[in-house]
Amino acid sequence: MAPQVTGAKRYWHLLSRFAAASVVATAISQLVFLLVYALGAAPVAATITAWLAGAIPNFTLNRRTWGSTGRAGLRGEILRYAIISVTTALLAALATHNAETLAQTSFPDTRSAQVAVVWGAFLGTYAVMFVIKFFLVDRLVFRRNR
Repeated sequence: MAPQVTGAKRYWHLLSRFAAASVVATAISQLVFLLVYALGAAPVAATITAWLAGAIPNFTLNRRTWGSTGRAGLRGEILRYAIISVTTALLAALATHNAETLAQTSFPDTRSAQVAVVWGAFLGTYAVMFVIKFFLVDRLVFRRNR
């Protein structure tokens, strides 16, 4: 049996794996967002679609990171993760909606510029939430594995 990693080492280990899972989820959600929004969907619809596309692999990878296996505690983990994830998606939806208003005013005839501004708001929201989510996932979602 491997020795338990504690303290700062534990956090660096978790953070590196959390970051890797976030890269996978972010790549998926960013591609879905760009595709759906560029094809003409409203920013809120594109955000929700992209969130769903990234949230499922993110939860699965993070569950492994924190050592959760089996069905014990799964329902509570999903519920706590969903609350954090949905809150993040709502913040991103608000940011993209406001960014679209700004982009349409600033670049009324340039769809590519509008897409870039709205996408920047989407990506920026998730970048800010990365740090907050790490601590929430560690302290609330997978708390029994600490």
